[in-house]
Amino acid sequence: MRVFGSLVHVRGLALLSAFSHIGALAGPSINVALRASFNSAPYLVELLETAAEENSTAYFPLLDRIAEGSFLDATTDEQLFTAFIDLLKSDGHITDPATLSSFKFALSVRSAAPRIEAHYQFYNTSVEPSLQTDQDVDCETWVAFSGKQYCDPELKESHGSIKGERTNELPFDTILGNNTHALPSILYADVTSPSFAKFHKTLRKTAAGGKTSYRVRHKPSTNSLKSPLIVNGYGVSLQLKRTDYIVMDDRQAEQGEKAAAQKPLDTELHDEEVSDLKPLSKDDITHLSVKAASFVMKSEHPMDTLLKLIQDFPKYSSAIVAHNASDEFVKEQEWNVQQIPGHYQFGSSIFWINGVQLPMRDINPFALLEHLRRERKLIHGVRSLGLSGPDAISLLSHSAITETQSEAEPQRYDFRDDIEGGNIIVWLNDIEKDGMYESWPTTLQALLQRTYPGSLPSVRRDIHNAILPVDFSSAEDVSSTVEPALNIMQRGVPLRWGFVPSTRTAAATEQAKVVYYLLDTYGVSAVTKYLATSVESKKLEHPDKSIFELVIGEAEVLADRETLALADVLKSEEVAKRIEGAKNYLDRLEANEPSAPLFINGVPIAKADNWLGMLSQRVSMDLNQIQRGVFERAFEEDTWVPKFFLFQAMTKRNSLIVPENEKSIALVNMVDFEDNHGEAFKKMPRIEPAGSASKAEWAHLTLLADFDSESGLLLLKSVAQYREDNPNVEVVLIHNPQTAAEKVSVSEGILETWVKSGHEIKSEQLLDILGRELVQSSNTANSSAFWAAARHIYEAFELQPGQQGILVNGRFVGPIPVDKGFSKDDVEMLVSYETNKRIQPLSQALEALKLTEKVASPFDVAKIQSLVTLSTISTVPEGFYESASTLRVEHFKKWNQTHTTITKGDIDTATFQIVASIDPATELAQRWVPILKTLSDMDGVHLQLFLNPKQALQELPVKRFYRYLLDSKPAFTSDGSVDNLKARFSGIPKEALLNLAMDVPPAWLVAPEESIHDLDNVKLSSLPSGTNIDAIYGLESILIEGHSRDTTNGGQPPRGAEVVLATEKDPHFADTIIMANLGYFQFKANPGFYNIRLKGGRSQEVFTLDSAGGRGWALAPGDETSEIVLMSFQGTTLFPRLSRKPGQETVDVLAPDESLASELVGKGTQQVNKLFNRMGLKFNSEKVLKKGAELLSGGKSTAAQRKQADINIFSVASGHLYERMLNIMMLSVTKHTKNTVKFWFIEQFLSPSFKSFLPHMAAEYGFDYEMVTYKWPHWLRQQSEKQREIWGYKILFLDVLFPLDLDKVIFVDADQIVRTDMMDLVNFDLEGAPYGFTPMCDSRTSMEGFRFWKTGYWANFLRGRPYHISALYVVDLVRFRALAAGDRLRQQYHSLSADPNSLSNLDQDLPNNMQFNLEIKSLPQEWLWCETWCSDESLKEARTIDLCNNPQTKEPKLERARRQVPEWNVYDAEIAALASRVRGEEGEAEKIIDIQELEQVKEREQKVKEAEAEAEKLKEKEKERVKDEL
Repeated sequence: MRVFGSLVHVRGLALLSAFSHIGALAGPSINVALRASFNSAPYLVELLETAAEENSTAYFPLLDRIAEGSFLDATTDEQLFTAFIDLLKSDGHITDPATLSSFKFALSVRSAAPRIEAHYQFYNTSVEPSLQTDQDVDCETWVAFSGKQYCDPELKESHGSIKGERTNELPFDTILGNNTHALPSILYADVTSPSFAKFHKTLRKTAAGGKTSYRVRHKPSTNSLKSPLIVNGYGVSLQLKRTDYIVMDDRQAEQGEKAAAQKPLDTELHDEEVSDLKPLSKDDITHLSVKAASFVMKSEHPMDTLLKLIQDFPKYSSAIVAHNASDEFVKEQEWNVQQIPGHYQFGSSIFWINGVQLPMRDINPFALLEHLRRERKLIHGVRSLGLSGPDAISLLSHSAITETQSEAEPQRYDFRDDIEGGNIIVWLNDIEKDGMYESWPTTLQALLQRTYPGSLPSVRRDIHNAILPVDFSSAEDVSSTVEPALNIMQRGVPLRWGFVPSTRTAAATEQAKVVYYLLDTYGVSAVTKYLATSVESKKLEHPDKSIFELVIGEAEVLADRETLALADVLKSEEVAKRIEGAKNYLDRLEANEPSAPLFINGVPIAKADNWLGMLSQRVSMDLNQIQRGVFERAFEEDTWVPKFFLFQAMTKRNSLIVPENEKSIALVNMVDFEDNHGEAFKKMPRIEPAGSASKAEWAHLTLLADFDSESGLLLLKSVAQYREDNPNVEVVLIHNPQTAAEKVSVSEGILETWVKSGHEIKSEQLLDILGRELVQSSNTANSSAFWAAARHIYEAFELQPGQQGILVNGRFVGPIPVDKGFSKDDVEMLVSYETNKRIQPLSQALEALKLTEKVASPFDVAKIQSLVTLSTISTVPEGFYESASTLRVEHFKKWNQTHTTITKGDIDTATFQIVASIDPATELAQRWVPILKTLSDMDGVHLQLFLNPKQALQELPVKRFYRYLLDSKPAFTSDGSVDNLKARFSGIPKEALLNLAMDVPPAWLVAPEESIHDLDNVKLSSLPSGTNIDAIYGLESILIEGHSRDTTNGGQPPRGAEVVLATEKDPHFADTIIMANLGYFQFKANPGFYNIRLKGGRSQEVFTLDSAGGRGWALAPGDETSEIVLMSFQGTTLFPRLSRKPGQETVDVLAPDESLASELVGKGTQQVNKLFNRMGLKFNSEKVLKKGAELLSGGKSTAAQRKQADINIFSVASGHLYERMLNIMMLSVTKHTKNTVKFWFIEQFLSPSFKSFLPHMAAEYGFDYEMVTYKWPHWLRQQSEKQREIWGYKILFLDVLFPLDLDKVIFVDADQIVRTDMMDLVNFDLEGAPYGFTPMCDSRTSMEGFRFWKTGYWANFLRGRPYHISALYVVDLVRFRALAAGDRLRQQYHSLSADPNSLSNLDQDLPNNMQFNLEIKSLPQEWLWCETWCSDESLKEARTIDLCNNPQTKEPKLERARRQVPEWNVYDAEIAALASRVRGEEGEAEKIIDIQELEQVKEREQKVKEAEAEAEKLKEKEKERVKDEL
């Protein structure tokens, strides 16, 4: 349980005055800072790690400088920064202005801080527990070597052993020397410590000599001051509250002398103060966005004006409406929008960097920093070949490249059987000839007819063809392919079906012969009857004579056909020839194997469980292409339409060359390859391209193989023959011999020719070598040494000795199996495929940009090619995140920039060309503009910001004030320490009612930690003079999230599997359940080293965790580990791979255990509770039965469970008023039970004052409590209003909010008063339902007109079922999770919330909408009484009273509570007395704290005024009536 400090630390709030901020007005201000839950590291360590992020090769040279004492003279952070920058430049580590600017930006946002904290956490949780002896001050710095701890650099005497020493490379390690060295030395040190130098110098020397490898792992500093890290890179908003959500608490906190004496943080006047916002008319709002954009462009400093405008848009909107938009702006914007029809509209907001559009999720400082680093590496790679920065960007985004990539047309194959001589495919139907289709129109124009969504137009033309390989001896194959095909065909779907028999076994061959014979002699109907009868009789494994005779006896022989007996069919030479043809057909398409794909219009599709869905998608996409062609009259009427699909089809399929999923193609960064292996690579034999070859046709091919092996020799011959016919190709030959190969032949000949010819070899010479008779000779030392130089090259391609592969312009194919021939035709197919896909478009782009002359060799082309290709690759599977295209575009170059564009930077020297389009009158602009402004302040950046407002608005578009905390470089205070950023709001209208909210990066979980004010209801006019509102938020945790898959079950989410996050110290740090929704899960953590594992029990019985998937979705060598490291402000995304244990392939992990023990718990609890309840006894039989079940099952417990309370209450509140009510609700629960109680709260909505008082409440009344939270998943539609977000948290995450060992929880609204023992509800029998709600009351008849659920949609939907209220409900979490109720609720929510008018009352509409699929157990009416809906007579039976709103009287809640619930005032006074005692105990400073002493004076006064005004109106009307009568 998280324990909060007992006080709000005023001293912490006072620190806000030291933070950097934008100048402000003299009136009251609102000041906000955000601190991490971990401490900052020594600034020198941060400088070191940040520099290494920019240039990893600088790490150890910089450590050398630290050890030399280069920074000893620097006594402040600022001096360290200056000295470090100077050293980076002078030592040549970072000299490029763009890289240096990136370093400063990274330092400003403290990007390396999580990495350093990960080191510290690893030391505290993994290293320290492993040390077997006590630690003392003499061992401040020490070395881990060979399982021992050494406190001296010479390793003279061991200080003790290390249990389970981790010598494997961790993600935060930087290693000097061979990282696989058998004797690694690991230095645990604070590099700022004086003792670091002698250790470093010694260990660096031993690593340089190859005696060991060396790495430094930071340990926490014992000398530096411990202070929380203050972070930036986020936004703060003051949202104007909707009036129907205003629940303002007017009573003020006791301020005291100290509150009155709070110093203003900034007194500089920058703008006029206003008391309230000026209302705007509907006409004012209509063109507000256009006027705002034009106003900005008219100003002298448009970027500064834009920034000021978007920050305080509600305040300045009334001034903007007085200005008219210029004609020049309006016309230019219209012109720009017209340039990209269909893709760009008025109001579109887009963010490009070097032509790549960034997804919304990535537009935050930390993702942008990572993107800029990748982009800089890419641009520098192209620049290294002699191109300028603008040239590189123009090349990467050239249309010749992007158009080829955007087509995304899959590779098709010629599915016809002409090559095999025809008559191979078993066609089930012929749409152009069969009688069942004769009523269909035959004209192609009929394809354009309107159809039902998802259906195909019925046209009597051969268009779509599906070819399926089938093993006719396999019942599973027949039922999963033939039966669905027949069903679809019989339903009249215009799709032609064909089967090709798979003949891998003798039985399959025999059945194929029967099928061919029956088809030719009797027709398709005989084939289908034979197969159906064989399946039904379970006699499909071999041809059955009786079934054969039965079928032919009832079938009619086709004309000119000869009948045969079964034995003769099996011996028929004619049928045997067709069997051979079928084998050749499937071999040609690489489909003669168990995992063979099917072919839809020539496109291979995996025959997985969802193949019919994939078929439907493919046919739909192909139909769109055909319809477009018909519409554009691209087809002649007599065209055989499938020719369109076969235009660029390959005749032969090789999955090594073109895999089913083309995203699995292996790509190599050839620039990095040259940097790492260039010296050895240049020495390898090569055949240069012919001098006559055109640069436009250049290609590079590297062959890696054992040239002395049979398979390697065949591959070498294929490449040599191909090169002889294609002199434009450069070929490099790298011999990869078997380990300890003693005999050589061809490899020796190649090397000898290469050396004797002066390092030049021709294709004729290679063919001559290959044409000689093989003569084996002993391997020489020179030969071995020569080829051994390439060892790291084939290791880089992950090839084992003797394995083979081919590299073509950065595309690697391998390892090529020994038994899989790779002929000259295959080599030609590979190069042709790469030419069409990548090489030719690049050549066209180089030619168009006149850059061809700058390319010196085919290897240069390969380097550029690899960079261009890699720049478009996304490693994240589709559907997990909102995705923008990875293609580079140049659309914006068509736009005019005179009157609509803000431009900054020098485009001729820029590494980053940033182009953005934004509507300034949007909340998105409030976030984007400060980020763009910061980026534009960096060197190497050119910015074009296009203002693109909406033409017409219906309402005020921006209803919040906003500040974004970001700077392009670190700032320092007058004493030289790092200056921390904070948000400061001043000049805010004093009468506006506002809600303070944080706008943080996706992986952050934040909550308010220190403030005496109600941050949910901010109103500056309520503050005493000279008082500001100060708040410190905490970055509580950073997300570890993931998307897992069940590899045994085709990659489906392992729904319901339970996973645990662990450290060495805490093996159960956190747990959660994997959702069905995208296999999603999340853990809240902080930077550090963790282990993820399956939770004991059912999950471990069914699954094995094969990998945490820390290296990405695709399988990667070395990722078979469950260890993970969180070391970034972006969090960590995992892609765990789970597999099922033998015998568990079809088991549902959520299905209940069918043992007697579990039955006792599952069924017995309900029956026993019923019995005891009838006897009037309160008894928790579930605990007893669980213990009995454990004994029956042999005493084995599925997991170590902590003891939970008897009664668990879950609630949520926001704002001081509701927190006051929440306290009263808690007190009322504890007053009515003798059982243990625990309260669960969603932390981020609670105020610091509530959390500081909570421990006193818990101690006084003997209850326990715990804070829980869950980050709203990125894939689930967000709610923008805070109240609706709270409603979402009440119902959407019940399965993942609580620890997995919590079985039952009761939600109670904050504004309820409990009058019963809630243990009764814990024991209430839900009869198998996952939760129980109370139906809405019907007994107060006067409210009948307000009962919305009895009319309209709800009346029709419910069909007599009750509509339930969500103020109180009980959840059986075990049953809830077993039914995957959370997944189902989220799926339904995501679907319904697409309509903004649905789910008006989200938390209760959703479960009520789902009750036909997800049962609600209706609780007795006594469980929730509400005066609005329930009669006065029923109050005496009420177990709980809810202060629900009354739409008729609109009576304030506090008034109703005091009037209606006598004990409410007693409880309120009792809590106030406790608060007074706490204040007295804690001292004078506590008088400033608001302890929920709230009033609603203004609400009552306003109501009285309204009533008086209404009475006055009636009086006047009466006077007028009397007057008229007289």
